[in-house]
Amino acid sequence: MATADTFTGAKSAFTFLFAYLNTVGQEIGMERALALDTRMCEAMGAAQGMAMKEQAGMEEIGLQAVNSLNERFLEGGLGITSELVEEDARKHLFKVGRCPLYEAAAELGMDHASIEALCRSGAIRFMDTMVKQMNPALSYQLQQFRASAEDSCMEAMYLS
Repeated sequence: MATADTFTGAKSAFTFLFAYLNTVGQEIGMERALALDTRMCEAMGAAQGMAMKEQAGMEEIGLQAVNSLNERFLEGGLGITSELVEEDARKHLFKVGRCPLYEAAAELGMDHASIEALCRSGAIRFMDTMVKQMNPALSYQLQQFRASAEDSCMEAMYLS
């Protein structure tokens, strides 16, 4: 039940954020609004990654440990469940389940392509910056964007 409550709270917060972003986009242009959102997400990702690294109490955090911290952050912070579907020494591929970002944007009437652009410029940049704070050799990428709210995204974390 806690994950469902967390998901609902995150969806409500993202609904407000995206409504604000749409309003700002109407005033200054959506390209500029998304660029500002990207800057904010990168700053927040850096702060979150630094905090997670400090909490872990480790100087160097490997792919496996970052994966574990990432799973706890997604589920505990956003109510998002993910499933590790492929793993080797340099890559972890995740199937990401129900997404409060997608559902919030869709609820506001955003089209699928706009939601994907928002995700790539915001949430994925947040995640990439966050994992790089824990280990600069890591990167986080969206491999495949979901086709609908009921579908899943495929996301990957790579060790270079």
